Amino acid sequence: MAKKIALLIGVSQYGEGIPSLAAALNDVAAMERVLQNPSLGGFEQVERLLNPDAIAMRTAIEKLFKEASRDDLVLFFFSGHGITNDEGHLYLTTRNTVKDYFKSTSVDANFIQQESKNCRAKRQVLILDACYSGAFAEGWRAKSVSVDLKQQLGAEGRVVLTSSSATQKSFEQEGSILSLYTQYLVEGIETGAADKDNSGSIFIHELHDYAKAKVQAVKPNMIPSIILDKEGFNIIIANAPKSSEVQYRKLVEKYAQNGELSDFAFLVLKPKRKTFGLTDEQAEQIENEVLEPFRRRLANIELYKQAFAKAVEQKYPLDEHILKILKDYQQEVLGLRDEDVVPIELEITSVKEIQKQEVKRLQCQREAEAAEKLQQKQNEKFGNLIGRLRAGMLGVLWVVGCLLGWWGLSLLLRPKF
Repeated sequence: MAKKIALLIGVSQYGEGIPSLAAALNDVAAMERVLQNPSLGGFEQVERLLNPDAIAMRTAIEKLFKEASRDDLVLFFFSGHGITNDEGHLYLTTRNTVKDYFKSTSVDANFIQQESKNCRAKRQVLILDACYSGAFAEGWRAKSVSVDLKQQLGAEGRVVLTSSSATQKSFEQEGSILSLYTQYLVEGIETGAADKDNSGSIFIHELHDYAKAKVQAVKPNMIPSIILDKEGFNIIIANAPKSSEVQYRKLVEKYAQNGELSDFAFLVLKPKRKTFGLTDEQAEQIENEVLEPFRRRLANIELYKQAFAKAVEQKYPLDEHILKILKDYQQEVLGLRDEDVVPIELEITSVKEIQKQEVKRLQCQREAEAAEKLQQKQNEKFGNLIGRLRAGMLGVLWVVGCLLGWWGLSLLLRPKF
C-alpha cells in the first residue's frame, strides 16, 4: 500500500566558523505539523532529525530512500546552512561542520543524489531551505558560483524546491521564528491559499509558486526556484482545507495591491464577510496576514532609506567603503533589488545635490561680495592717495608759483645801469 513518508532535518548549531541559525528547528516543527495533519499532508511517517552529526545525517537519508516502496511519496526537507566549494558543488551542513573542513564534516549533494537514484519510489520531493554562498563567518568570502542543482539533485519523477538561487543567501527573519521560505510553504498548506485552481488538492508546483510570490513580496532579491519534470508536476503534497476563511483569503489575495486594500476592494469584501459568516475581527486578521509580506517589504525599503539618508548627511559624495556596506545591507540583510532602492537614492542625492549647489552658489555669492568690498576698499585707498597726491601737487605748484612770482618781481626791481 502506498505511503507518504518524510524526513525533516534541521541544523541550528555548527562547528567553528559557522554561525547558528535560530529558525532551523522551528522550521522542522512547522513542517511536521502540516505534514502529519491527516486533513492536510496526511503523511503516515514523519521522522525528525535535529542537529545531527554527519554520520547520523547520512544514515537517516540512506534509510529514507532505501526503505521506500515504488508507490510511496518520499519527502526530504532540510533547513540549515548550505555551502558551496569553488566549483559550485553543494554540501549540506551538520552540527559538526566547521568552516575550514566543511567537505569532510557535511553531507555532499552527490550522496543525496545517489540515494535518491537508487530509491524505488517514483514520487520524490526534496525541499532545501538553505543558503548556498557560504559567506557567513568573518573572512569567509562569498563566492558568486553557479550550483547546478538539476544535475546534482534533479531526476525524472523528482521535484527539488530551493529557497534561493545558488548565488544568494536564504534570509532568516529578524523577530520571526521561521525562515522566510518555510513560513510561506507552511502557510500555503495550512490556509489552503496555495490551492490556486480550487481543486481541493495542493500540487507541489502550486505550493512553490505561492511561497515564491510571498517571499519576493518581502524580499525581492531572494529568488526561490523549482526543478521538476512532467511527472513531478503532478505530485500532490497536501489537501487544501475547505472553509469560509479560505474563501475570504483568496478574495483578499485577489484584491490586494502593493500592501494595501483600496476603498473599492472593500465594496466587495465587507459584504462577503457576512456571506462567509466572518466577524470583522476574523476578516481583519486574514487581511493583515495577506498584506503582511508587502508591508514588510515597504518597512525594509524605509529602513534602507533611513540608512542611506544618514550616510549622505554625514558625508557626500559617499566613498567606496560606505557604498559597499550599504550594498551589503540592501542585498544581504533587507533582500532588496537595485531597482527597489535606486529611486530612493536618486531622491536623496538629488536633494543633497541641490543643497550642495545652493551652498556653492552662496559661497560664490559671498566670495563675490567680499571681492567687491575689497575692491571698494582698494578704490577708496586709491582715491585717498590720489587726493593726497593732488593736494601735494597743488602745494608744490603753489610754492613754485610763489617762487616764480618772487623771482619775476626781483627781476623787475633789479637796478639798471
